[in-house]
Amino acid sequence: MIRPLVEFIKNPASRTIGIVFALCGFGFGAWASFIPYVKERFALDEAQLGLLLLCLPLGGFIANPLSAILIRQWGPVKVSLIAGTMTAFFFAVPVTAPYLFMGAFGLFLAGGFFAFTNMGMNTCASLLETASGHRIMSTCHGMWSVGAMCGALFSGLALLPLKIYLKGWLTPQVVYAFGIAIFILVITWFIRNELNLIPSAKDQLLDQQKINWKSFRPGKSLWILITICLCTYLTEGTMADWSGVYLREITKATEIVAGWGFAVYSFFMAGGRFLGDDLIARYGSMKVLRNGGILVFIGLLVVVFSEGPWITLPGFMLIGAGISLASPILYGTVAKIEGLGPGIGLATLNTFAMASFFGGPVLIGFIGKMANLRVAFILVAITSIIWIIQTTRVIRAK
Repeated sequence: MIRPLVEFIKNPASRTIGIVFALCGFGFGAWASFIPYVKERFALDEAQLGLLLLCLPLGGFIANPLSAILIRQWGPVKVSLIAGTMTAFFFAVPVTAPYLFMGAFGLFLAGGFFAFTNMGMNTCASLLETASGHRIMSTCHGMWSVGAMCGALFSGLALLPLKIYLKGWLTPQVVYAFGIAIFILVITWFIRNELNLIPSAKDQLLDQQKINWKSFRPGKSLWILITICLCTYLTEGTMADWSGVYLREITKATEIVAGWGFAVYSFFMAGGRFLGDDLIARYGSMKVLRNGGILVFIGLLVVVFSEGPWITLPGFMLIGAGISLASPILYGTVAKIEGLGPGIGLATLNTFAMASFFGGPVLIGFIGKMANLRVAFILVAITSIIWIIQTTRVIRAK
């Protein structure tokens, strides 16, 4: 089980791209922990918060087709480093902006640069898998989860000493948000040269067929992956944007405990991903993906029917374990579809993934406004059933 992880750590190129994944997750995890604060700061209800969060998928939707072109021109390494740093700074804008429209514009830009980062680093991982012959995609996504977990966990823990130290001179959330962005910038600067170890990444992409808008038209195989992707990323987006709000408002958790929901979810997601490369090799990607859907469904039932935070948290753990290998399997599979280059296949899938990841929580917000968040989470559970059915059909077809 640990052999793929040991090989990942020994390889300087895979280890460094793993750090990029972790930094991206760290910035996003910090943002996710600040969503309840942003909601309270601007006095938003669930529907209004959903509209604010809609700015993220709008930015990502516009950026995704452009990402394949940028990667061809600049290479995935440069795109990952520049876009990753910019994402961290723009995620800080909603926490620090004095006006709501400024926060919305910051989220729009964050969504665009997040899409660039996501495309760049997944392309790097795919190219490394091809060059080395070893599976690293799941471990890379595990690094993202570790970063997201630390970003969410440290945000809650850092606020207490900051409140004491700053003594009301500055808002702790503002200081911490920009501190994270600067931290990511510094680490990115130190690792930039090591990413050049990725072999001929730009040359491989430039040798592929010329990109035009027809290149992004999904075929039958890609549509199957897109259908599953819409379900899995709705779950991921809901956990990222609404787990803290759910704990805070439905289970009446404290501000610190509310941030732990996404943290424990990310912890179990990371654990599953670090074991994933071996599990996928042993049992097959679609069987692993189907069993993950079953775990997610059970976890959501625990969350929906729980009354207190300490019962809800184990539900988030099951969801994290179940969702853990969805992204590595989907991204790894689409990169190997015949007739599609990694840039085109990943860009097409990533467009739908980001639309579901960022846009799905907007729908959750409206349902939460019309009914409540329990009902909204039931919808997510229903999509996990679709996910299970689709993967079962693929397994039987094979």
